[in-house]
Amino acid sequence: MARWRREIGFRVQMASGRTIMLSSESAHRDFRTYYPRAGNDVCVVRFATQPPAALLNTDPSEVIANYGLPENYFYLPNQFYRHKNHQLVVDALTILKERGANVVVCASGSTEDRREPGYYELVNAQVRERGLDAQFRHVGTVPLSHVYALLRASIALINPSRFEGWSTTVEEAKSFGVPMILSDLDVHKEQTGGAARYFGVNDPVALADHLMQVSRQARGLVVRNVVPHQDDSVRAFAASFAATMRRAAGQEISEPVAR
Repeated sequence: MARWRREIGFRVQMASGRTIMLSSESAHRDFRTYYPRAGNDVCVVRFATQPPAALLNTDPSEVIANYGLPENYFYLPNQFYRHKNHQLVVDALTILKERGANVVVCASGSTEDRREPGYYELVNAQVRERGLDAQFRHVGTVPLSHVYALLRASIALINPSRFEGWSTTVEEAKSFGVPMILSDLDVHKEQTGGAARYFGVNDPVALADHLMQVSRQARGLVVRNVVPHQDDSVRAFAASFAATMRRAAGQEISEPVAR
């Protein structure tokens, strides 16, 4: 039902002739594929994030200690929805345990999904059955300051999602220069410009290989700060968004109003 409500909303917007703003070229390609007759003006605006300074005052080492994490861990800040693909991470950790590798993934995020109640319990049952309680650590829904702290101090961000938009977590990892291990979605490759490790959404072996390789390169606690060029990225996003608004406003003014 929710899907059809969204679909009707999309079609109403297209029928109104308004400008469509999308967050990636990947989404633009999908738009043209699934709505080939749409004549709307389409603008791609890729957002960038600017982590607020007030949220970076939390000491990552204290947050790590508070959650009982080791110095070296991977971070997975995805809500527990099936398409977020936590099961693949559990499968990859199973492979690593069989190899004798001690790799820890810290997961945070809501466990509630009204579309599929019980999914978190299903994943958690797999963690317990496979003896992965020490390797897969879910710390629940945490304050944003803790999210930033955990991200900045992690070995790498993991995003195994099967479907994704212009990912906020990927954008935040970019803002701190955190290495990334991502599912090989077109939008992930577009967003990172190829500067990440990628794996298939059904390939736990490839993910396990990446986790093992990156963990072997880890050398104790490293806390990253905002990268020097982040202000430029945010300014570019603001300029693109403003240009799109002017373009949409100009289109509305130039078109005759139906009465």
